[in-house]
Amino acid sequence: MNYFYLNPRKEQTLFIEDKTDRDSVIKNIVDLRKSLSSKDGIPEKKLTGNLILGTWNIREFGNTKYNGRMRESLYYIAEVISRFDLIAIQEVRDDLTDFNNICKILGNDWGSFISLVTDGVSGNRERMAFLYDKRTVSFKNVAGQIILPGENYKNAFARAPYMIRFQSGWLKFDICTVHIYYGKASKTSDEYKRRVTEIENLTGFLKKNYIEKERSNNLFVLGDFNIEDTLSDTYKAATSSSFKIPDAILKNKLPGSNVKQDKIYDQILYYNKFNDITFKNAGIFDFYKTVFNNFDTYKDRIAKHISAPVITDKEFNDFKTYQMSDHLPLWVEMNTDHAEDYLGMIINKQADK
Repeated sequence: MNYFYLNPRKEQTLFIEDKTDRDSVIKNIVDLRKSLSSKDGIPEKKLTGNLILGTWNIREFGNTKYNGRMRESLYYIAEVISRFDLIAIQEVRDDLTDFNNICKILGNDWGSFISLVTDGVSGNRERMAFLYDKRTVSFKNVAGQIILPGENYKNAFARAPYMIRFQSGWLKFDICTVHIYYGKASKTSDEYKRRVTEIENLTGFLKKNYIEKERSNNLFVLGDFNIEDTLSDTYKAATSSSFKIPDAILKNKLPGSNVKQDKIYDQILYYNKFNDITFKNAGIFDFYKTVFNNFDTYKDRIAKHISAPVITDKEFNDFKTYQMSDHLPLWVEMNTDHAEDYLGMIINKQADK
Protein backbone atom coordinates (compact mmCIF):
# COMPACT_ATOMS: atom_id res chain seq x y z
CA MET A 1 0.00 0.00 0.00
CA ASN A 2 1.24 3.50 -0.81
CA TYR A 3 1.06 6.18 1.84
CA PHE A 4 0.97 9.75 0.70
CA TYR A 5 0.89 13.41 1.67
CA LEU A 6 -2.10 15.10 0.00
CA ASN A 7 -1.53 18.70 -1.07
CA PRO A 8 -4.80 20.69 -0.77
CA ARG A 9 -3.86 23.20 -3.51
CA LYS A 10 -4.15 20.48 -6.12
CA GLU A 11 -4.64 16.81 -5.51
CA GLN A 12 -1.00 15.90 -5.90
CA THR A 13 0.17 12.90 -3.94
CA LEU A 14 3.59 12.20 -2.53
CA PHE A 15 3.91 8.43 -2.57
CA ILE A 16 6.05 6.97 0.17
CA GLU A 17 6.15 3.22 0.67
CA ASP A 18 7.11 3.23 4.34
CA LYS A 19 4.68 4.61 6.96
CA THR A 20 7.52 5.82 9.21
CA ASP A 21 9.06 7.74 6.30
CA ARG A 22 5.66 9.17 5.40
CA ASP A 23 5.07 10.42 8.94
CA SER A 24 8.54 12.00 9.08
CA VAL A 25 7.99 13.90 5.83
CA ILE A 26 4.56 15.12 6.95
CA LYS A 27 6.05 16.32 10.24
CA ASN A 28 8.73 18.22 8.29
CA ILE A 29 6.07 19.92 6.15
CA VAL A 30 4.07 20.90 9.25
CA ASP A 31 7.20 22.27 10.93
CA LEU A 32 8.17 24.16 7.78
CA ARG A 33 4.73 25.76 7.62
CA LYS A 34 5.07 26.87 11.24
CA SER A 35 8.52 28.29 10.52
CA LEU A 36 7.20 30.19 7.50
CA SER A 37 4.50 31.73 9.72
CA SER A 38 6.92 32.70 12.50
CA LYS A 39 8.50 36.14 13.01
CA ASP A 40 11.52 34.91 11.03
CA GLY A 41 9.36 33.58 8.21
CA ILE A 42 7.59 35.20 5.27
CA PRO A 43 4.47 37.38 5.77
CA GLU A 44 1.10 35.85 5.10
CA LYS A 45 -0.06 36.39 1.56
CA LYS A 46 -3.27 38.36 1.09
CA LEU A 47 -5.54 38.31 -1.93
CA THR A 48 -5.59 42.12 -2.09
CA GLY A 49 -3.51 45.02 -0.80
CA ASN A 50 0.00 43.60 -0.66
CA LEU A 51 2.57 41.86 -2.80
CA ILE A 52 5.16 39.38 -1.52
CA LEU A 53 7.98 39.49 -4.07
CA GLY A 54 10.98 37.19 -3.86
CA THR A 55 14.07 35.84 -5.55
CA TRP A 56 15.65 32.43 -5.04
CA ASN A 57 18.60 30.74 -6.69
CA ILE A 58 17.66 27.06 -6.45
CA ARG A 59 20.89 25.18 -6.94
CA GLU A 60 21.04 23.34 -10.28
CA PHE A 61 17.27 22.96 -10.39
CA GLY A 62 16.99 19.86 -12.54
CA ASN A 63 20.34 18.30 -11.63
CA THR A 64 21.12 14.60 -11.37
CA LYS A 65 23.81 14.75 -8.68
CA TYR A 66 23.11 12.38 -5.78
CA ASN A 67 20.51 10.78 -8.05
CA GLY A 68 18.62 14.05 -8.30
CA ARG A 69 16.21 15.59 -5.81
CA MET A 70 14.22 13.42 -3.44
CA ARG A 71 10.48 13.76 -3.98
CA GLU A 72 10.02 15.15 -0.48
CA SER A 73 12.45 17.99 -1.32
CA LEU A 74 10.12 19.19 -4.08
CA TYR A 75 7.30 19.51 -1.55
CA TYR A 76 9.51 21.54 0.79
CA ILE A 77 10.52 23.84 -2.06
CA ALA A 78 6.90 24.22 -3.18
CA GLU A 79 5.83 25.04 0.37
CA VAL A 80 8.32 27.92 0.50
CA ILE A 81 7.34 29.20 -2.95
CA SER A 82 3.65 29.09 -2.05
CA ARG A 83 4.19 31.98 0.38
CA PHE A 84 4.98 34.36 -2.49
CA ASP A 85 2.76 36.22 -4.91
CA LEU A 86 5.64 36.41 -7.39
CA ILE A 87 9.10 34.87 -7.24
CA ALA A 88 12.06 34.84 -9.63
CA ILE A 89 13.99 31.56 -9.84
CA GLN A 90 17.56 31.18 -11.09
CA GLU A 91 19.57 28.07 -12.10
CA VAL A 92 16.70 26.21 -13.73
CA ARG A 93 18.43 23.62 -15.93
CA ASP A 94 17.69 21.99 -19.31
CA ASP A 95 15.64 19.22 -17.73
CA LEU A 96 12.39 20.82 -16.54
CA THR A 97 11.04 17.73 -14.77
CA ASP A 98 11.60 19.10 -11.26
CA PHE A 99 10.31 22.54 -12.22
CA ASN A 100 7.19 21.07 -13.81
CA ASN A 101 6.56 18.92 -10.74
CA ILE A 102 6.77 22.02 -8.56
CA CYS A 103 4.15 23.66 -10.78
CA LYS A 104 1.89 20.61 -10.38
CA ILE A 105 2.26 20.71 -6.61
CA LEU A 106 1.45 24.44 -6.51
CA GLY A 107 -1.68 23.82 -8.57
CA ASN A 108 -3.82 25.60 -11.11
CA ASP A 109 -3.75 28.97 -9.33
CA TRP A 110 -0.10 29.36 -10.34
CA GLY A 111 1.42 30.53 -13.61
CA SER A 112 5.00 30.31 -14.84
CA PHE A 113 7.38 31.81 -17.38
CA ILE A 114 10.66 30.16 -18.31
CA SER A 115 13.41 31.56 -20.53
CA LEU A 116 15.35 29.73 -23.19
CA VAL A 117 18.58 28.04 -22.16
CA THR A 118 21.61 30.31 -22.48
CA ASP A 119 24.22 28.43 -24.51
CA GLY A 120 27.96 28.63 -23.92
CA VAL A 121 30.29 27.42 -21.15
CA SER A 122 29.65 30.45 -18.94
CA GLY A 123 25.90 30.01 -19.10
CA ASN A 124 26.02 26.52 -17.63
CA ARG A 125 22.90 25.75 -19.72
CA GLU A 126 20.68 27.62 -17.29
CA ARG A 127 17.25 29.18 -17.63
CA MET A 128 15.53 31.98 -15.71
CA ALA A 129 11.99 31.55 -14.45
CA PHE A 130 9.11 33.33 -12.77
CA LEU A 131 6.35 31.69 -10.75
CA TYR A 132 3.32 33.77 -9.80
CA ASP A 133 -0.03 33.37 -8.07
CA LYS A 134 -2.62 34.19 -10.70
CA ARG A 135 -5.10 35.24 -8.01
CA THR A 136 -2.93 38.24 -7.06
CA VAL A 137 -0.64 38.88 -10.05
CA SER A 138 -1.53 39.18 -13.74
CA PHE A 139 0.71 38.93 -16.80
CA LYS A 140 0.54 42.04 -19.02
CA ASN A 141 1.59 40.49 -22.34
CA VAL A 142 5.27 41.53 -22.48
CA ALA A 143 8.17 39.07 -22.05
CA GLY A 144 11.68 38.65 -23.43
CA GLN A 145 15.38 38.15 -22.83
CA ILE A 146 17.84 41.04 -22.80
CA ILE A 147 20.60 40.84 -25.40
CA LEU A 148 23.15 43.67 -25.50
CA PRO A 149 24.04 45.21 -28.87
CA GLY A 150 27.56 44.54 -30.11
CA GLU A 151 29.56 42.64 -32.66
CA ASN A 152 30.57 39.01 -32.17
CA TYR A 153 28.72 38.81 -28.86
CA LYS A 154 31.53 40.77 -27.21
CA ASN A 155 29.29 42.05 -24.43
CA ALA A 156 27.07 39.00 -24.11
CA PHE A 157 25.77 38.04 -20.70
CA ALA A 158 26.82 34.65 -19.38
CA ARG A 159 23.09 34.08 -18.80
CA ALA A 160 20.62 36.33 -20.61
CA PRO A 161 18.47 38.36 -18.15
CA TYR A 162 14.75 37.70 -18.47
CA MET A 163 12.10 40.46 -18.27
CA ILE A 164 8.33 40.21 -17.79
CA ARG A 165 5.54 42.79 -17.33
CA PHE A 166 3.10 42.18 -14.46
CA GLN A 167 0.44 43.95 -12.45
CA SER A 168 -0.63 43.39 -8.86
CA GLY A 169 -3.49 45.48 -7.55
CA TRP A 170 -2.78 49.07 -8.55
CA LEU A 171 0.92 48.42 -9.04
CA LYS A 172 2.12 48.00 -12.64
CA PHE A 173 5.75 47.03 -13.17
CA ASP A 174 8.34 45.32 -15.31
CA ILE A 175 10.62 42.85 -13.60
CA CYS A 176 13.96 41.50 -14.78
CA THR A 177 15.69 38.52 -13.20
CA VAL A 178 19.44 37.93 -13.52
CA HIS A 179 22.17 35.46 -12.66
CA ILE A 180 25.40 37.38 -12.98
CA TYR A 181 28.63 35.62 -13.95
CA TYR A 182 30.73 34.50 -10.96
CA GLY A 183 34.12 33.17 -12.09
CA LYS A 184 36.93 33.45 -9.55
CA ALA A 185 36.50 35.16 -6.19
CA SER A 186 39.79 37.06 -6.39
CA LYS A 187 39.06 40.75 -6.97
CA THR A 188 42.12 41.06 -9.20
CA SER A 189 41.07 38.25 -11.55
CA ASP A 190 39.66 38.80 -15.03
CA GLU A 191 36.62 36.75 -14.00
CA TYR A 192 35.82 39.13 -11.16
CA LYS A 193 36.20 42.12 -13.49
CA ARG A 194 33.79 40.41 -15.88
CA ARG A 195 31.31 40.03 -13.04
CA VAL A 196 31.45 43.75 -12.25
CA THR A 197 31.23 44.64 -15.95
CA GLU A 198 28.11 42.48 -16.42
CA ILE A 199 26.32 44.35 -13.65
CA GLU A 200 27.43 47.72 -15.05
CA ASN A 201 26.34 46.72 -18.56
CA LEU A 202 22.92 45.61 -17.34
CA THR A 203 22.09 48.64 -15.20
CA GLY A 204 23.59 50.99 -17.80
CA PHE A 205 21.63 49.41 -20.63
CA LEU A 206 18.35 49.57 -18.72
CA LYS A 207 18.95 53.19 -17.78
CA LYS A 208 19.84 54.33 -21.31
CA ASN A 209 17.50 52.20 -23.37
CA TYR A 210 14.62 51.80 -20.99
CA ILE A 211 14.35 54.26 -18.10
CA GLU A 212 15.34 57.34 -20.14
CA LYS A 213 12.86 56.51 -22.91
CA GLU A 214 9.09 56.59 -23.09
CA ARG A 215 8.90 52.83 -22.75
CA SER A 216 9.91 53.10 -19.10
CA ASN A 217 7.75 51.76 -16.29
CA ASN A 218 8.22 50.89 -12.64
CA LEU A 219 11.09 48.42 -12.83
CA PHE A 220 12.54 45.71 -10.58
CA VAL A 221 15.84 43.96 -11.23
CA LEU A 222 16.39 41.02 -8.92
CA GLY A 223 18.26 37.77 -8.68
CA ASP A 224 21.73 36.43 -8.03
CA PHE A 225 24.13 39.34 -8.58
CA ASN A 226 27.02 37.53 -6.84
CA ILE A 227 27.58 40.60 -4.65
CA GLU A 228 29.92 39.90 -1.74
CA ASP A 229 29.18 42.83 0.57
CA THR A 230 28.29 46.53 0.58
CA LEU A 231 31.95 47.57 0.14
CA SER A 232 32.54 45.52 -3.01
CA ASP A 233 32.83 46.74 -6.59
CA THR A 234 29.88 44.52 -7.46
CA TYR A 235 27.68 46.39 -4.97
CA LYS A 236 28.85 49.75 -6.31
CA ALA A 237 28.07 48.62 -9.87
CA ALA A 238 24.55 47.57 -8.88
CA THR A 239 23.72 50.81 -7.06
CA SER A 240 25.58 53.41 -9.14
CA SER A 241 22.90 53.79 -11.81
CA SER A 242 19.21 54.65 -11.46
CA PHE A 243 18.39 51.70 -9.23
CA LYS A 244 18.02 51.56 -5.47
CA ILE A 245 17.92 48.78 -2.92
CA PRO A 246 14.73 48.95 -0.80
CA ASP A 247 15.18 50.59 2.59
CA ALA A 248 13.37 47.60 4.04
CA ILE A 249 16.43 45.53 3.08
CA LEU A 250 19.07 48.08 4.07
CA LYS A 251 17.60 49.22 7.39
CA ASN A 252 16.84 45.69 8.55
CA LYS A 253 20.53 44.83 8.01
CA LEU A 254 19.61 41.44 6.63
CA PRO A 255 22.12 38.59 6.78
CA GLY A 256 23.57 37.14 3.60
CA SER A 257 21.53 34.92 1.32
CA ASN A 258 24.10 32.13 1.10
CA VAL A 259 23.89 29.19 3.52
CA LYS A 260 26.58 30.67 5.80
CA GLN A 261 24.74 34.00 5.52
CA ASP A 262 27.96 36.00 5.12
CA LYS A 263 27.50 37.07 1.44
CA ILE A 264 24.74 39.26 0.00
CA TYR A 265 24.78 37.47 -3.36
CA ASP A 266 21.06 37.94 -4.02
CA GLN A 267 19.52 41.40 -4.26
CA ILE A 268 16.39 43.29 -5.26
CA LEU A 269 16.84 46.62 -7.06
CA TYR A 270 14.06 48.95 -8.15
CA TYR A 271 13.30 52.10 -10.14
CA ASN A 272 10.21 53.90 -8.82
CA LYS A 273 9.01 55.86 -11.84
CA PHE A 274 5.50 56.62 -10.56
CA ASN A 275 6.43 56.97 -6.88
CA ASP A 276 3.88 54.31 -6.00
CA ILE A 277 6.22 51.55 -4.77
CA THR A 278 5.92 51.32 -0.99
CA PHE A 279 7.88 48.66 0.88
CA LYS A 280 6.64 47.31 4.20
CA ASN A 281 9.23 44.75 5.19
CA ALA A 282 11.95 42.41 3.92
CA GLY A 283 13.80 39.31 5.00
CA ILE A 284 15.84 36.18 4.30
CA PHE A 285 14.15 32.87 5.05
CA ASP A 286 16.42 30.12 6.41
CA PHE A 287 14.63 26.84 5.71
CA TYR A 288 17.57 24.86 7.11
CA LYS A 289 16.32 25.63 10.60
CA THR A 290 13.50 23.23 9.78
CA VAL A 291 14.39 20.81 6.96
CA PHE A 292 17.63 18.91 6.24
CA ASN A 293 18.97 20.14 9.56
CA ASN A 294 19.99 16.81 11.05
CA PHE A 295 21.71 14.02 9.15
CA ASP A 296 20.53 11.27 11.50
CA THR A 297 16.85 11.95 10.76
CA TYR A 298 17.40 11.75 6.98
CA LYS A 299 20.13 9.15 6.49
CA ASP A 300 17.81 6.15 6.09
CA ARG A 301 15.68 7.87 3.43
CA ILE A 302 18.80 9.21 1.71
CA ALA A 303 20.21 5.68 1.56
CA LYS A 304 17.04 4.49 -0.18
CA HIS A 305 17.21 7.41 -2.61
CA ILE A 306 20.89 7.11 -3.56
CA SER A 307 21.19 3.32 -3.22
CA ALA A 308 25.00 3.42 -3.40
CA PRO A 309 27.35 4.81 -2.36
CA VAL A 310 25.72 6.07 0.83
CA ILE A 311 26.80 9.58 1.83
CA THR A 312 28.53 10.31 5.12
CA ASP A 313 27.71 12.85 7.79
CA LYS A 314 30.37 15.19 6.33
CA GLU A 315 28.92 14.91 2.82
CA PHE A 316 25.43 15.77 4.10
CA ASN A 317 26.13 19.53 4.02
CA ASP A 318 26.78 19.32 0.29
CA PHE A 319 23.97 16.86 -0.35
CA LYS A 320 21.33 19.09 1.23
CA THR A 321 22.23 22.03 -1.03
CA TYR A 322 21.38 19.83 -4.03
CA GLN A 323 18.05 19.02 -2.37
CA MET A 324 17.09 22.57 -1.36
CA SER A 325 19.78 25.09 -2.38
CA ASP A 326 23.01 26.82 -1.45
CA HIS A 327 21.03 30.11 -1.51
CA LEU A 328 18.21 31.24 0.76
CA PRO A 329 15.19 33.13 -0.62
CA LEU A 330 15.14 36.94 -0.28
CA TRP A 331 11.74 38.64 -0.02
CA VAL A 332 10.14 42.07 0.19
CA GLU A 333 6.55 42.99 1.04
CA MET A 334 4.90 45.92 -0.78
CA ASN A 335 1.64 47.84 -0.62
CA THR A 336 -0.43 47.54 -3.81
CA ASP A 337 -3.63 49.30 -2.75
CA HIS A 338 -3.52 52.94 -3.90
CA ALA A 339 -7.29 53.53 -4.04
CA GLU A 340 -7.25 56.24 -1.36
CA ASP A 341 -4.40 58.09 -3.07
CA TYR A 342 -6.31 58.01 -6.35
CA LEU A 343 -9.53 59.26 -4.77
CA GLY A 344 -7.62 61.99 -2.96
CA MET A 345 -6.09 63.08 -6.25
CA ILE A 346 -9.57 63.41 -7.78
CA ILE A 347 -10.74 65.56 -4.86
CA ASN A 348 -7.68 67.81 -5.15
CA LYS A 349 -8.23 68.26 -8.89
CA GLN A 350 -11.85 69.24 -8.30
CA ALA A 351 -10.77 71.73 -5.63
CA ASP A 352 -8.32 73.38 -8.04
CA LYS A 353 -11.02 74.13 -10.62
